[in-house]
Amino acid sequence: MTPFSPGRRLRQWLLAGLFTCVFGAAAAQPQAEVIVHMLDYVAVDYATAVQDGKVANEAEFREMQDFTMQIEQQVQQLPAAPMHPMLHEDARTLAARVNEQAAPDEIARRASDLRWDLIAAYDIAVGPRDVPDLAAGAKLYTSLCASCHGATGRGDGPLATTDMDPAPSDFHDDERMRARSVYGLYSTITMGVAGTAMAPFAEQLSEEERWSLAFHVASMHTDTAAIAQGKAMWESGAGRGLFASLRDIAAHSINEAVESGGPDMAPLLAYLVSNPEAADAAADMAIETTRRLMTQSLDAYAKGDHEAAQRLAVSAYLEGFELVEAGLDTLDAQLRLAIEEEMIALRGLLRVRAPVEEVRAHVQRIETLLDRADALLSADGLSPAAAALSAFIILMREGLEAILVLAAVFAFLVKAERRDALRWVHAGWIGALALGLFTWFAASYLIEISGAGRELTEAITALIAAAVLLYVGFWLHGKAYARAWQRYVREKLSGALTRGTLWALAVVSFLAVYREVFETVLFYQALWTQTGEGGAMAIVGGFGAAVFALALISWLVFRYGVRLPIGPFFGASSMLMALLAVVFVGKGVAALQEAGYLAIDAVSFPRIPALGIYPTEQSLGAQLVVIAAVLIGFGWSYGAARKQARA
Repeated sequence: MTPFSPGRRLRQWLLAGLFTCVFGAAAAQPQAEVIVHMLDYVAVDYATAVQDGKVANEAEFREMQDFTMQIEQQVQQLPAAPMHPMLHEDARTLAARVNEQAAPDEIARRASDLRWDLIAAYDIAVGPRDVPDLAAGAKLYTSLCASCHGATGRGDGPLATTDMDPAPSDFHDDERMRARSVYGLYSTITMGVAGTAMAPFAEQLSEEERWSLAFHVASMHTDTAAIAQGKAMWESGAGRGLFASLRDIAAHSINEAVESGGPDMAPLLAYLVSNPEAADAAADMAIETTRRLMTQSLDAYAKGDHEAAQRLAVSAYLEGFELVEAGLDTLDAQLRLAIEEEMIALRGLLRVRAPVEEVRAHVQRIETLLDRADALLSADGLSPAAAALSAFIILMREGLEAILVLAAVFAFLVKAERRDALRWVHAGWIGALALGLFTWFAASYLIEISGAGRELTEAITALIAAAVLLYVGFWLHGKAYARAWQRYVREKLSGALTRGTLWALAVVSFLAVYREVFETVLFYQALWTQTGEGGAMAIVGGFGAAVFALALISWLVFRYGVRLPIGPFFGASSMLMALLAVVFVGKGVAALQEAGYLAIDAVSFPRIPALGIYPTEQSLGAQLVVIAAVLIGFGWSYGAARKQARA
């Protein structure tokens, strides 16, 4: 068998694919944000162009036609995504209905629905990272906006002359402001409005300043009575499902909030816009996020929007419950497993179009389980012992496969008397560690990477790693039966390792580490939130214990691996590579299922996550295919070696 030697083009394709997986959605965000901005403009201003089925303002109507035509063209040019065909069809329909002079309510609804779908499909950041400072926003308004919009926001500033077309917005126009979200105002402040006096402030103001200004402007048209009513409702517990985070407050217009939760949501949203700090305590509550997204999924399903329902059900797990699994595992592992299985079953019901009442009953069962989990997690936070154990489990679970791969590769190179090649492996895992930490930093401070994007990253890296492990495993297995191994090592292995095999070892060490780093950091962030600063030492202790355990496993694999005779060593290494390939394939398929890219058909079979074994037809089927490939490949290499020995 010849050494594994992927060409330069293949290596570039693999790495390019990995970067596209992690940052592809982020690269699409600026273009999608512009489309969302235009949709917000159409939803608000179309009513001034068409009234009672007739054109009321010819110039505005032509602008609406031009905007919706651009929206259709730009949606078509967005990168591929699961929802892209539907988005393009909806954009085409919106443009057609504008040309047909449809009613303003219909256009506003279509534009709003398309806007929300774009936000979900391309992970657009529609809320501030931190609580906006409305006092700072008021100062910015006075210095930058009052000259046109007026001191109180009525569009009557000293520069608001009759020649200004269109006139500056009146922020007390109830009809227009009910149709605008804080995010819509933020987008206008950021990008401006082409062809008008509204200039962009993206370079002049920081992101935090633009959000503060947007929240201040949005709060200008609300009265004290509505704010007081909303405060009383919020303190009584109303609206927690709809407004669980700053993102929810910023993304909803009053009209959308009323449509989702009823007329009481108008004063409630007015209060939260004027007092965003009130909702900040709920911003990172994973259980609350799970409840909210499940409720939205059920609402979408009841309205017949099955695709949105499925997407929201996936997000309920990835953006919510998955982040508290490790902590809950230490308190009640059976409860954690029950919730996970019920959430998977919910997605199955949505996929087969089960009756709405059956889905509703299933959601209620999950809600009951979540109540139990919430009570356990929030009683007094995680105890120091539970926090330490959770920290230990997270790192052991995420790092074990990577450590086994690296230890086996190190032992292989030492056994082959090629310590000089260790730098390739070191470059691989160090690069993966650096990129993983950068990805976490980018996701925390620069861009938003959704739970689905996180799972997709893990899936692709796992499947690529499995493929490379199979190649390396076949190569090692072929060498296990070669004659005169010491002579072969001295005369041929050096040349072989200077070609593609070194790249293969570097790539597999990179992938084995990278797929774990980003997710590990996110889980530790969630664990820190559950324990608070008082549990910091416990988390550090659990982390240290896991590092020690992983180091011990590495040392054992390395020490006893290199003591094996050369043939058995290569045979054992090839079997380990093959086993890890089977594990990675199972985990890769499971990650694709969790991200919503593959269906889930459950079967009666033991669930062993450590071995990548999940009781679904898709993951078990993929692992059986890999096992068959291993048996065929190893059988072929053994037969070839026997023939060579007889020659």
